[in-house]
Amino acid sequence: MATVRYFRVFIVSVVWMTLACVNVGAQDVQFTAEVDQNTIALGTSAQLTLTVTGTQDVADIPAPSVDGLDIRYLGPSTQISIVNGRYSSRKSWMYSVMPLKTGRFTIPALSIHVNGRAYATEAVEIEVTDASGTTGVTSAPLSPGTNASLDDKIFLVLRLPKDKVYVNERLPIKVLLFMADLSVDDVRFPEFKQAGVDMDKFGQPRQYDQVINGKRYRIAEFDTDIYPTRAGEVTVGPVTLDCNLVVRSASARAPFGGGMFDDDFFNTFFDRHEKRPLTLRSKTSDLTVLPLPEENKPADFAGAVGQFDLDVSVGPAEVNVGDPVTVKMSLGGEGNIRAVQPPAFTAADNFKVYDPQIKEESGIKKLEQVLIPESEQVTGIPAVRFSYFDPALQEYQTLTKGPFPVTVRKPKIGTGFTVIGATVGGEATGSAQPVLGQDIVFIKEDPGTFYVVGERFYRSPALDCAAVLFLGVWGMLYGAYRRTRKMTTDVAYARRLLAPKEARRDLREAKRLLPREDTGEFYDALFRALQKYLGNKLHLPAGAVVLETIQSRLAGRVDEKWLEEIRQAFSECDAVRYAPARPGVESRAQSYARIQRIIDALERTIS
Repeated sequence: MATVRYFRVFIVSVVWMTLACVNVGAQDVQFTAEVDQNTIALGTSAQLTLTVTGTQDVADIPAPSVDGLDIRYLGPSTQISIVNGRYSSRKSWMYSVMPLKTGRFTIPALSIHVNGRAYATEAVEIEVTDASGTTGVTSAPLSPGTNASLDDKIFLVLRLPKDKVYVNERLPIKVLLFMADLSVDDVRFPEFKQAGVDMDKFGQPRQYDQVINGKRYRIAEFDTDIYPTRAGEVTVGPVTLDCNLVVRSASARAPFGGGMFDDDFFNTFFDRHEKRPLTLRSKTSDLTVLPLPEENKPADFAGAVGQFDLDVSVGPAEVNVGDPVTVKMSLGGEGNIRAVQPPAFTAADNFKVYDPQIKEESGIKKLEQVLIPESEQVTGIPAVRFSYFDPALQEYQTLTKGPFPVTVRKPKIGTGFTVIGATVGGEATGSAQPVLGQDIVFIKEDPGTFYVVGERFYRSPALDCAAVLFLGVWGMLYGAYRRTRKMTTDVAYARRLLAPKEARRDLREAKRLLPREDTGEFYDALFRALQKYLGNKLHLPAGAVVLETIQSRLAGRVDEKWLEEIRQAFSECDAVRYAPARPGVESRAQSYARIQRIIDALERTIS
């Protein structure tokens, strides 16, 4: 019994000594802020790092707000270590700092509270210079004595050729994207939405260089036409354009620590770039829209404004009573073709008029309409008139085509064709009761002679079976090809697919180590299974598989209880891997079961 008592005293002493070592070795809490470069240029970015040492119990720190700087959160980083019995922890938050103009800026002191005590960083100074002299392009400031800004290097301009137009008059506009000393990617088409203005689609942009006030710009020019639809004073714009600004990190540090790697070649090779979404907005332009004059307005005017050409053809020129005559029109020119219709026939004496077929091809409206003469007294197709307002001449114009002569004959006797409603010599040629469907097209009343067709090889059931078998085999081969190709080209897909397989391999190793007393190896295998699975499933590198990143990636995608299970699993593994905890077999079995449940749940939830 004495031996047992002494052994218990020894165990308690060891525990107290361990706790004392941890407490003695614990770090004081510190909160610091630093940037990798205090001097950066427009078009580049620096990295701001906020670091808390001595505790992990700190919530995420929002990005500071500084006028003239665009600061965006990149992600967290956590580090825990025990060296010679001394426990240390560090948690960092990284932010990307992109300047919007030149000058000196101060990131103010930031503060946090830990266990009721406040900790603050020192203010950080950043100087932003103009990068125009570093890109190999000779340039000068837009105006002497003014500071440069990002708005001077990339901006959008809306240009109108004149400030007065008539209602529905075509007005060509240009949207110009100016870029100097910057790299831009993923440029979208401009967007322009405004009531009272109709607009064509933007065409492919034209790109060229231009020197303005001594500064060279790359210009992307987008052209389109707008058509004001109501009179009065109209404010055109603004036009917006979305793109990504490619920003280079200003640090440009070689990863091997100086020496021969300080050469410009290595600095350029190891540069880090990021894409920043950017929305550009042009200024507005005032436009006066004049109403169309009422004086001398033709009766058939339907709102067409511009300069137009009308071409009309009629055929055939000789028909029998009841035969169709096709009228074809082509309307083109400069104007809002989409809102203009060719002058179709609605009714005509001694004609049966059918609805026209209208389509638009390459900015030209084309019309086809069928007229059927109902009497041999018809001598021609009436003239066609189209009126429009010419804004250049400031007066109405009328185009007239026709009349078009057509010879109409009596139908021949014995042809067996009867036109319902048609008259020959003033007498009706049709029956008193018309048959539905026979007044539009020729109906074949006699199907003709039927021929018996013998058996053909392509009607054989064997051929059908062979075709189905071929399609099935082809489908399986094609599916296997697509899967193999996707596995080799889509890394994220391949990692997601292999995630459970690799996790099961490490789980088998952990299960083998479960009964043994070496808990460190067991929890190492268990953590590897969870780390590899989460890294493959979420397409993360091994170093990025930390609790904060996993929780942010899975937030909203899985139930909260599984986020808590993951947090508990990380805590249990860290307690053994970085601290002197030695859980028993039952606790190890519970940890093993917990990670199995986590993997099974994520497999069912995340595709």
